[in-house]
Amino acid sequence: MLPRELFVPATITQIHTFDPGEIRKIVLTLPDTYEVEGRVFSVRDGMHPGSAFLARPFGQRSGKYRRRMYTRSNCAIVAPRILETIVNDTHREKADTSPWWQTEVIEEMVTTGGTIDVRVDINQQAGELVVYENSQKIQPNNLILESDHEWPTMRILALAFSTGITPFLAYLRYMQAKGFGKSDTCPGVEFILVSSVRNTRQLMDHEELLDLARIAPDHFQYHPVLTREWSEDWEGTRGRIMHEKEGEGSDLPVNLDPLLALIPNLDQYHIRLCGNVSARDQLMRGLHQLGIHSRSFRAEVW
Repeated sequence: MLPRELFVPATITQIHTFDPGEIRKIVLTLPDTYEVEGRVFSVRDGMHPGSAFLARPFGQRSGKYRRRMYTRSNCAIVAPRILETIVNDTHREKADTSPWWQTEVIEEMVTTGGTIDVRVDINQQAGELVVYENSQKIQPNNLILESDHEWPTMRILALAFSTGITPFLAYLRYMQAKGFGKSDTCPGVEFILVSSVRNTRQLMDHEELLDLARIAPDHFQYHPVLTREWSEDWEGTRGRIMHEKEGEGSDLPVNLDPLLALIPNLDQYHIRLCGNVSARDQLMRGLHQLGIHSRSFRAEVW
């Protein structure tokens, strides 16, 4: 009898460290086929841009393998069975797997062909193991990209805080592979990415994004933001794109002026946010206080 829940070993084939000890890109490669109970299944990757896969990394604190969701930063149509994600060290007291990803153990696993288990769903009729994803339906609290009939007609503003850029990288790689949705009857998507990080070390895939903005200006704009450290010649935005004004109470005024300086017509965009809860709450409160109504709003937070 086949198991209800199945994990397939994915080889850690590549890592890239953005900020040592803080932020690292991980690339996991699934096999073409995998044998279960004497039967060989093909492994199919049909993940939607903006969704996450389930893996079992090691817990540095607990000493056990743990189940964790990881948002994918590349896309299935460009890199099937090659799961790319970006992980950071949360520095929380009870952090378990997040610091483990930053250790030299991961570097050794790349050299030795070490593996991490990734969950798949079994389709017995088709003879396939399908990469599991956390959601396939659009909800207010996820960032699954709209259908190919919808997103090419949209103006999307993506607000990424730290590793919150991950799902939007998947968007961009998918959109680029689809020619940004441009056709004889559709001008294609307009996608703006505002990526807020502490310093230049934490700018993820920065050069790639700059290049894409140069070659596809009608479809993509990129605004990197540094909040803590910057050089005198930094030409991007400096400081937070929004912040609470001084005062007391639970309904403090929110200053959205830095964001409005970048994107003055927020009401014309479908806003997508990935970051911490306070960033989402501040943005929603600031928009409400100014009477700004975006075309739609969805956020994935931690």
